[in-house]
Amino acid sequence: MQLIPALLSKRFLFAVFFLACSLTVVAQTGSLSGRVVDASTEEPLPFANVFISSTTLGSTTALDGSFLIERVPFGSVQLVVSYVGYKHQKFNFDFTESSNLSTAIALEPALEELTAIEVASKKDKKWERNLSKFTKVFLGDTEFSRRCKILNPWVLEFAEDKDKGLVATANSPVEIENHALGYKVFYHLRLFNANSSYFFFTGETRFEEMIPADEQQKSQWIKNRVIAFKGSTRHLFLAILYEYIQQGQLQQEGFALLQEKFPREGPIVRHPDLAKTKKEILIDYPKENLVGASYRTGLYRILLNGKVEVHYNRELGVPKNTIYNDTLVEVSWLEVKEGYVDVTKTGLNQQPDQLLVSGAMSQGWVAMMLPNDYDPASNNP
Repeated sequence: MQLIPALLSKRFLFAVFFLACSLTVVAQTGSLSGRVVDASTEEPLPFANVFISSTTLGSTTALDGSFLIERVPFGSVQLVVSYVGYKHQKFNFDFTESSNLSTAIALEPALEELTAIEVASKKDKKWERNLSKFTKVFLGDTEFSRRCKILNPWVLEFAEDKDKGLVATANSPVEIENHALGYKVFYHLRLFNANSSYFFFTGETRFEEMIPADEQQKSQWIKNRVIAFKGSTRHLFLAILYEYIQQGQLQQEGFALLQEKFPREGPIVRHPDLAKTKKEILIDYPKENLVGASYRTGLYRILLNGKVEVHYNRELGVPKNTIYNDTLVEVSWLEVKEGYVDVTKTGLNQQPDQLLVSGAMSQGWVAMMLPNDYDPASNNP
């Protein structure tokens, strides 16, 4: 039984119950309320934007500065608050101990930055070339990427660094329309570096549901979101949790985990054929101790040591990063800094800074991003 149909099955309900018995969970979702004020005057700030990063959940403050966000996912979340003329701020909250939290937020005025406005009127051909490079990395290079559009590219500024390569900053959230998945994405870009050997970017993301033009588009969005979900790290972590319940679930979900026979420094030389590589270099990753109890209430610890090679047999969509000649499996590599990550029962990684991902799972990026409150069992876009 595959995970997405199983999410609505009796078997899944049993699995959730079984997992829940080992740790007490207060609630699967919660609410976050509070009040946003000026740090100096303590006057309320109405119409401030408040949202849970990487979700569709957000609000604006009322006239008295108050806000309420409901259906907050279980686990650790980040609240982002922005207001014109004030410093953009982030706050971390933990919903593993309580389902309803309240907070007071004081924003400080931001210094005026006239230079960004001055530079914005001086875009040139070099800026256009850098925008093209940025877009290919930021949105990815997939069929879904080609159905995304950056609506406000003028907020981006580029610089070149000898070591970091292309460096990008943005004076406002980068707005993207993803016509493949049906989301409008607001990306608060904090850091972007890309050179010939690596790329890295980070920031806070807010999603908005787009309105489908008709039932056909609605149906396509549902299908595409399943494609984006399948083969993701969240899908893998869910499959590992299922493997804990019943052996064979990783394979049934299309995943295989491998590791080097003899770990060494630097990259290993793989043969073009997977069969020969497995014979000489790789062995199956042991599945006996993949899951342990976290010290945090309601979370589960995924244990991954060393560099793990992940193979995924994609049923939907076009395979990507197929590096072997004798198979179409997608190949990714996961490295966990301290040997573990804590996840929720819905597969959400609570320690993204601990996980290094390369290969197929790292492709697509913004074009393949789903909000954390996305439900793979839902029939609604």
